Amino acid sequence: MIAIVNGTVYTPTRIIPQGIVLIEGERIIAVGSPAQVSLPNGTERIDARGQVVCPGLVDIHLHGGDGADCGDGTSAAVRTVARRHLRAGTTSFLPTTASAPLPDIWRAFEAIHEVLRNPHADEARVLGIHMEGPFFSLEQRGAHAPELLRMPDASERAKLYSYIGPLKRVTLAPEREGALELISHLARNGVLISGGHSDALYEQVCRAMEAGLSHITHLWSGMSTVRRFGPKRYAGMLEAALVEERLTAEIIADGYHLPTSLIKMAYRLKGSEKLCLVSDAMRASGMGPGEYKVAGITALVEEGAGVAITPDRMAFAGSISTLVQCLQHVVQVVGLALRDALQMATETPARILGLEDRIGRLAPGHYADVLILDRATLEPQSIVLGGQIVRRT
Repeated sequence: MIAIVNGTVYTPTRIIPQGIVLIEGERIIAVGSPAQVSLPNGTERIDARGQVVCPGLVDIHLHGGDGADCGDGTSAAVRTVARRHLRAGTTSFLPTTASAPLPDIWRAFEAIHEVLRNPHADEARVLGIHMEGPFFSLEQRGAHAPELLRMPDASERAKLYSYIGPLKRVTLAPEREGALELISHLARNGVLISGGHSDALYEQVCRAMEAGLSHITHLWSGMSTVRRFGPKRYAGMLEAALVEERLTAEIIADGYHLPTSLIKMAYRLKGSEKLCLVSDAMRASGMGPGEYKVAGITALVEEGAGVAITPDRMAFAGSISTLVQCLQHVVQVVGLALRDALQMATETPARILGLEDRIGRLAPGHYADVLILDRATLEPQSIVLGGQIVRRT
């Protein structure tokens, strides 16, 4: 057994000063105060020294890092990404592919599935596959190459459906022809359907919701907003995301994609239970300045920029952050309470995926994915993944 002691423990329902997290094997068996949790003889103790003890971070939109991308089509690339982000405190993630020829995407799916079936102890836990593209709007393509954007034919739909199981999430533009059929079939079979890179009107989003769409990908990035047709104004996907109670949403809180004002708006309208943080990190995360391939284009990371951009410098091309950096930003710059920010990086993304019974919380029966964060900087000091000590200071 392992016990993390003498820390400020953050659970979904309370903050426990001088709390204890007791671990047996790969699971948490008790969480509470010293008066509530007794430590058996021989328990190994990790002294948190008054720092923050919280669940491991859960990133449900993550493409790459350390020069590798989950769309590269090799298990080695997926494992490189998993190791890079585990070092930064992300203990579970959803490997995300980008727009590419569909045969390349199927190869990437196979590579991700291989890592899912055969996890390594030094890698963040793979939760499944997130397909982001190519079923997108040309008008809201962002950094996705326009020539790659298309809807699948009948045989390609059948191939996509064959991955149901490891396929956990699909981001698409619901206004595209044939999208409602995709949404309905995938949602009925347990796949999270996200609207994104879309030029849909509010009414089109609502029709997609009836078919099974329930989440919106990276608010403000690649989506329609209010526009005018003649004298009348029409709401878009952004407004639907912010006001529809049945929709959850995510933000890239890297300090570049969104200003503080928009992060505050999303938080106030959705709350920490329906809004999660994602890194949307691409292969340049952990690397230096240079040119990097993403979604069929060459993206630029310039000296001191802190974010990837398209060659014309008119759009971002994914972040180079980690989820803990997003957490730090919303607490230290935006001013959100740590408790809410942690929920947005742990419990909420787990619940959006339907995995809140095993990850994203410090609770008995859950995987023992635990971080000790420095109270001042929120930098990970110790990392426990499935009961195994990955990093200890």
